[in-house]
Amino acid sequence: MPKADQIYHKRPGLEKAFYYAQTCRAGNTLYVSGCVSWDAEGNIIGAGDMRAQVKQVYTDLKETLEANGATLQNVLKETVFTTDMDALVANNDVRIGFYQDAASAPPAATWIGCTRLAAPEMMIELECIAQLD
Repeated sequence: MPKADQIYHKRPGLEKAFYYAQTCRAGNTLYVSGCVSWDAEGNIIGAGDMRAQVKQVYTDLKETLEANGATLQNVLKETVFTTDMDALVANNDVRIGFYQDAASAPPAATWIGCTRLAAPEMMIELECIAQLD
């Protein structure tokens, strides 16, 4: 189990209610929990709009990494869960843009189609592993 100084809460109330941390650090490895298209209160951003959700998820990831002293350049592996693979593929340019803006080589990636995420309006969830400098 991680120690308190090894975890980070982006949305403390929500994360504590569901008993998880947005990140856990072990040595120089950062494990990032699923980033979703939520605002600070847990309201869905971009319901029914994959493009808006992809943008929000990668914005959330970027902010989470920065809070832990990292950037998208530090991402080694990402796993994306989606309820609509066709829409995700059609909006992959948004994802690519985030990595290119960070001048980052692409990470290893896996995309998984699923029937539902934590809330019915969620279309995408992203978790990743990053190596800290």
